[in-house]
Amino acid sequence: MIPVIDGHNDLAWERRERFGSTTTGLDASVPTLHTDLPRLVAGGVGGQFWSVWVDPELVGAEQVTATLEQIDFVQRLIAAYPDRLVAARTAADVRTAMAEGRIASLIGVEGGAQIDGSLAVLRQYARLGARYMTLTWSRTIAWADSATDEPQHGGLTDFGRDVVREMNRIGMLVDLAHVAPTTMRDALAVSTRPVVVTHSCALALCDHPRNVPDDVLAMIGAQGGVVMVAFVPSFVSQARRDWVLAGERGEPPVVGIADVADHVEHVRDVAGVHAVGLGADYDGTGSMPSGLEDVSRYQSLLEELRTRGWSQQDLEAVAHGNVLRVLEASDTDHAAFLAGTAGEPVASTPSVDIAQRTAARAPRVLVVVNAESSGPRRLGRWLEEDGIVVDTVLGSDGLPDDLSGYDGLVMLGGGLMPDDDDRAPWLAQERVLAREAIDADLPTLGICLGGQLLAHVAGGEVRASFGPKERGATLITPSSQGSSDALLSALGDAVHMIENHQDMITALPPDAVLLASSEAVENQAFRLGAHVRGLQFHPEVGAEDLTRWEEPTTRAEGDRPLAELLAEARDVDQLNTHASRSIAAAFAAEVRAAAATRIAG
Repeated sequence: MIPVIDGHNDLAWERRERFGSTTTGLDASVPTLHTDLPRLVAGGVGGQFWSVWVDPELVGAEQVTATLEQIDFVQRLIAAYPDRLVAARTAADVRTAMAEGRIASLIGVEGGAQIDGSLAVLRQYARLGARYMTLTWSRTIAWADSATDEPQHGGLTDFGRDVVREMNRIGMLVDLAHVAPTTMRDALAVSTRPVVVTHSCALALCDHPRNVPDDVLAMIGAQGGVVMVAFVPSFVSQARRDWVLAGERGEPPVVGIADVADHVEHVRDVAGVHAVGLGADYDGTGSMPSGLEDVSRYQSLLEELRTRGWSQQDLEAVAHGNVLRVLEASDTDHAAFLAGTAGEPVASTPSVDIAQRTAARAPRVLVVVNAESSGPRRLGRWLEEDGIVVDTVLGSDGLPDDLSGYDGLVMLGGGLMPDDDDRAPWLAQERVLAREAIDADLPTLGICLGGQLLAHVAGGEVRASFGPKERGATLITPSSQGSSDALLSALGDAVHMIENHQDMITALPPDAVLLASSEAVENQAFRLGAHVRGLQFHPEVGAEDLTRWEEPTTRAEGDRPLAELLAEARDVDQLNTHASRSIAAAFAAEVRAAAATRIAG
C-alpha cells in the first residue's frame, strides 16, 4: 500500500455543523461522512491537510474567531486519537509519523478573508500550525480575485502581493485553489517558493472556473510546485458540469475513477510528473466519483494509474513524494519564523486602527437626564435626524467619568437646584462634566436646571423660588448678541417658548454673554465662550407636553389653570416648534463641526 498525503479534507466543518464540533466516535464507522479513522487507515492515508474553512456569511473578526475554533477542533481531534493521529508541521514530521504508522495531521486555512486584512493574524495561524492558506475561497475579497466571483482587482492588489511575500517569509505554502487565473499568475510572479493547488483539476478537460488552465499548470511545474487533483465530480467531468449548469434535471452523468485519472495524467503531461498530487476534497462536497466514495478508496485510483503504465516511483511521487518536496522547500523558512530568526515582517502596521475608527464614527452627544419625566423627547429625535448619535443617561444611574468620545453635551431639567446634592448626589459629577465642557468650549446646551448648573459652575448666581413664576408659553426676546448667535437667532424678533419654574439665574457668570430675556426674567439665555449655552426655557418641550403637567398643589401668585396654559401654548405651537427645531439644527451643526475638528486634528 502506497501512503497518501491528501491536500484537502473538510471534516472539521462537517463536524462543526452536524456534530457540534465533537471529536467522539471517529474511531468507528461514521457512514454519514466521507471520513473516519478506520477508512483513513484502509485508504492508506499517511498524511492529511485538514482544512479549517469558514463560511463567508461570517465577516470580519467573526472569520478570525471561527478559524481559531476550527484549528481548535483539529488540535482536539489529534489529542483524542494519539495512537492514530499526530500533529505535524514539516516534511520530517510527516515522514516520522508515517514510519510510526500514524497519520500526520497538518492544517490549511481555506480563504484569505480569514485573516481579516491582518498579516499579524496570518502569522498567528502559522504559529498555531497552519502550513498553507488558500488565497481566496468562492468570493472575491479585498485583495484577491476569486475564480467563482466577479473580479475586482485583475488578480492581486499590492496588499495581496504582500500576503504572498509574508507567506514565503514565514513558511506558509501559497495555495492557488479557488483563485482566478489572474490571481494565480500574479501569485506565481511574486512567490519565491513553490506553490500548491490543494484541490482543483485541469481546465482543459473540464471547463469549470475552479480548474487550472494549462499555462498556469506549466508555470507551477516550472517553479517546482504541485497541483493536487480534486475528486469533485463537476470539476472532473464536463458532462457532469453541464448537467449541473442545466439545473441538475434527471440522473447525473456517471463519473468514475478513470475520469479522475485522466486529470492526474493531464497535469503530469503539462506540468511534469513532479508537479501532480492528490487533494480529494472529501467532506467538502456532496458526492464523489464511483469507486472513490470515501477516504478508503485512494489505492483504487493508484491502481488505475498503475494499469496505465505508471511506475512505482511515479505513483509514490503523486501519492506523497511531490507534496512532501514542496512542503520541505518552505520548512527552513517556517523553522526560522518560529525561532524568531526570519527577519522583519513584510508589514507590521496593525490593520485595526483605533484612530481611524474613532475618526470615522458619527458625532456623538451625551444627554444628561435629571428626572425621568424631563425627556429627551423631540430634541433627541431631531439630533438623530441630523446625524448625531444621542447617548441618553439618567443621572441616578451614574454619569460618565468625563466627556471622552463626545462631541457635545446636553443637560436637561429636573425640578432641582444646581447644588441640590442631598436629593441628587449625581449632580456633583454633572458639575464636573459641565466644567469640562466649558473649559473645552464643547458644544453644550444646558436647559432649565442644565442652564442654571452651567451658570452656577461658571461663577454666576442661582436662587431658589425667586422672582415671578413663569409657567407655560413665555415670549422670549433675543438680545443684540442673541440676534447674531448661531442658535438664538432662530428666535427672530421674539418667539413664545415653554417654561415651568420660579428659580432664577439672578446674576450671569462674569464671562457670559446675554443672549435672550423675557418680560419678567432678564437672564433667559446666555453663552460662555463660543459654543456653551444655558437656557431657562425649553426648546425640548412642545405644547402637547403640557398635558403631562399637573395643577399646582398649593396655589401661589402667578399660577394659572393648566387648561389656560395649554390653550395658549397650542396657539403658538407652530412658531415654537419651528424655532426649537432651528435651534436643534444649529446645535447639531456645531456638534458636527466639533467632530470634524477632532478628526482633522
